[in-house]
Amino acid sequence: MRTISYLIVLIAAVMASNSKPQYDLSNAATLFENFIKDYDRHYKDEADKQAHYEAFVESLRVINKANKEQSSATFDINNLADYTPEERKHLFGYMPITEVNSRRED
Repeated sequence: MRTISYLIVLIAAVMASNSKPQYDLSNAATLFENFIKDYDRHYKDEADKQAHYEAFVESLRVINKANKEQSSATFDINNLADYTPEERKHLFGYMPITEVNSRRED
């Protein structure tokens, strides 16, 4: 499920694309700074920025792997590339049935 969430978050399907990005992880810091500017990110403090940087690097790994393995889709950096596992879980994770939702099912 976690892998599926990563792929859903990172997918930018481009049909019939011949050029798929492969990111050099040794250049991740520069890519992250560009990402921060492009998506106007602001972090609470340096620890928060570091946590999001690590999530960003993991996203680059997932993008590289998916682009090698998938023939019909292209994966790239998007606005969710710096989401931490906790943020992804909150965004895509389990949502318990509330009293309001249970009434709708009746």
